Amino acid sequence: MIDFDEPRRRPPYETMVPLINVVFLLLIFFLLAGTMEPSEPVNVNLPSGQISDKNARVPATLYLEKDGFVWLGKKMVPPELSGLLVKDYLKEEGTDRVAIKADRDAPADSLLTLMEGLRQAGVKQVTLETEQGR
Repeated sequence: MIDFDEPRRRPPYETMVPLINVVFLLLIFFLLAGTMEPSEPVNVNLPSGQISDKNARVPATLYLEKDGFVWLGKKMVPPELSGLLVKDYLKEEGTDRVAIKADRDAPADSLLTLMEGLRQAGVKQVTLETEQGR
């Protein structure tokens, strides 16, 4: 005999459907957010040029700030000492190719001092990165 006064219970898996939908939406969000490119370790405004070298991949990247200081990895050094320290830095990186990301307001003599130090350290290829002009 069936008792019609007692409410009929829903199966327990029906209450899991909204939770599963939320989990899938979170999964899609983190998959899309995880594909974003990481930010640069040092904030420099690149000068504009005819073509953009911004996405070129070079094993070692040196950053020249607008105050003239150079970043070798996580160490900040004055440009006069960068030539002496760059040889050890490149040995750690295991490369003889370097990219320089120099701020557009950086002093030209700091850039020339850095490049002279790179030449003395035996660097084979130097890339000066720019952004494509508008």
